[in-house]
Amino acid sequence: MPPSEKSAEQMMQELVYAVSHDMGASVRAMKGFADLLNRRYSERLDDDGRNFLKLMSKGAIDLQAQIDGLLAFSRVTSRGRPLLETSTADVWRSVLDAKSQLLSEINAVVDYSDLPNVMADASQLTQLLTELLDNTIKFRRDEPLKIHFSADSDSTESARRDGHRTFRMTDNGRGVANQHLERVFQLYQRLCPEVPGNGVGLAICQRIIQRHGGVIWAESEIGRGTSIRFTLPVVSSKSHEQPSL
Repeated sequence: MPPSEKSAEQMMQELVYAVSHDMGASVRAMKGFADLLNRRYSERLDDDGRNFLKLMSKGAIDLQAQIDGLLAFSRVTSRGRPLLETSTADVWRSVLDAKSQLLSEINAVVDYSDLPNVMADASQLTQLLTELLDNTIKFRRDEPLKIHFSADSDSTESARRDGHRTFRMTDNGRGVANQHLERVFQLYQRLCPEVPGNGVGLAICQRIIQRHGGVIWAESEIGRGTSIRFTLPVVSSKSHEQPSL
C-alpha cells in the first residue's frame, strides 16, 4: 500500500476512534441521567414528561448503536487477519448453529449447496454471513422464510472473475425496489425505518468483501425476495504464498 494511502487509512482510524470514544462517553452520560431522572422524579412528571424521558433514553440507545456500528465498520480493515484457506461450508454451518433457535421459532427453511473453500479471514467471513442471514430474517414476509445459499458453478464464466468465486444468498422476503438497490450498502441507509437496525450491517458486508478483493451486489423484486451476490478469492496452488491484507 502506498504511504499516502496508508496514512489516509490511519487518519481515518484515529478519527473514528476519537469520535466513538468521546461521543460514546457523552451518550452514556445522557442515557444515565435520563434513567436517573426517571427513577427519582417519574412520579412527579405527567404523561408527557415521562414520554419525553423515554424518548431521550431511546435516542441515546440508538445513537450508541450507530457509534458502535461505525467502530465495527472501521475495524474491518484495522483488525483484519490474514486470508487463509477457509471452508465456506463450515463457517456457514457455524452461523446456522448460532441462529438455530431463532430460525426454528420463525419456521425458516434453509438449504445450501456447492460451498467451496476460499481464501478468507474466517472471522470476517463469519461476520459477513451472519449479517446477511440477520438481514433476511429482519426483512421476511408473513409467510415462512426460505433461504438458499450456494456458489455459482465454476464451469460458467460468470462464476469466476479475476480469480474469485461468486456466491449467492437468496430469500423470499419483502424485496427491494430497483432504484434502492445500491443504497442498501451505504452506511446508515435504512429503507424501512420501522424495522429495528442501525443501517450499518450491509455496509460492513461490502467493506469485508472489498477487503477480500471482491464485489457485492443485490438483485431483488418487491414482494418476491432478494438475492445478495458476492465474490471471494478462490484457493489456488499459490494460496500459501498469499500476502495478508
